[in-house]
Amino acid sequence: MKRIRVEDAQPGQRVARTLYFPNGTAMLAVGAALSAAAIQKLVQFGYRDIAVFEEGAGDVDCRDLVAEPARAPMAKKLGVFFRQVRDVVGRAAAIPSGADAAEITKRLGDPAVRQAIKSVRFVEAIAGPELDAFFDGIVSEKDAPMVAGAPRTEASHAVDHAIAVAARAVVMGRALGWLPRDLREICVGGLLHDIGYLVLAEESERAPAGQQGHPVAGYHLLRADTGLSLLAAHCAYQHHERHDGSGFPRKLIGPSSISGRDSTAPGTIHRYAVLMAIADRFDLLVSGFPDGWAMQDHEAIATMRSEAGRALHPEAFRVFCSLTPPYPIGTEMEVTGGELAGCTGIVTSNSAAAIDRPVVRFLRRGGQPLAQPIEVDTAKQGVNARPRGG
Repeated sequence: MKRIRVEDAQPGQRVARTLYFPNGTAMLAVGAALSAAAIQKLVQFGYRDIAVFEEGAGDVDCRDLVAEPARAPMAKKLGVFFRQVRDVVGRAAAIPSGADAAEITKRLGDPAVRQAIKSVRFVEAIAGPELDAFFDGIVSEKDAPMVAGAPRTEASHAVDHAIAVAARAVVMGRALGWLPRDLREICVGGLLHDIGYLVLAEESERAPAGQQGHPVAGYHLLRADTGLSLLAAHCAYQHHERHDGSGFPRKLIGPSSISGRDSTAPGTIHRYAVLMAIADRFDLLVSGFPDGWAMQDHEAIATMRSEAGRALHPEAFRVFCSLTPPYPIGTEMEVTGGELAGCTGIVTSNSAAAIDRPVVRFLRRGGQPLAQPIEVDTAKQGVNARPRGG
């Protein structure tokens, strides 16, 4: 399979990842052939990229961190919950566009609003077999790389982003040797880290005031007698803090280490939020939402590398890089020199031992199909391949 932009899709290509309507029901299942009408519908619903099967590589499967049977029910449940928070709590709070932290805090502390929050029943809305299967699917999958995730639309972005951030944060925590209890709290915190946006004016996601205000709103939402861990509230509160103290809303600084279970010192970012910030940053870069241009994974990693030690915790970023292939399965690659010069193909597997040197199946040379595909382990065979067009 390979990822393509929707504008490059052609009738007859077969879908390699299930695509969904905004309400969470399947629109095109794996294996379905695209038609001109289907492509137009993808454009209409706001899809930017999709996964399709590549001739000669139909056996290549780009696995996500969470298998679709565990991911889809969690996504559907989370979508229902998010709509409920927006409709019930957002309407009750009526926070005006441009509200500052003090105004947000005041509105969410109003007794009527707190009652609305309580009526949503946060624990019941999040917990259950869907969350159990989602969490178990992350912690039990030892080999799936941290890839960009499911194709998404603007309508599905809030849910897809929450799921991606939660999954990546949990995998990083597992690599650091954190306890299952920690990982479960990180999972819930990741799913809800951006919940503050749901009670702000809809245009706030693109406005500076909304971006500054949503951690404050999320914190007060999650600590308001919801029954959730206070640390989940701090994941929302602190995920835009920066290692050098330049973040918001409180300009906390990064801890000296995130490996142990030491209590967070006053004025420092909690270790959960340190991972949340990295997972959040990467997903926003590779998704391009809400209104940017999606980067390829290697471009996002390079951007983040320039931020490590300043915005991002250096230890956490090293862990992230050790787990995140810059050229994930399905990436189109090309060779510009040597015996295979002019060959193009797709990445078929990644190895933690050489995360930036994938196995590539070359399918064409000079635009013409090869008589037989050539499978190359670029780490072992010394072949220098780069992303096509990159």
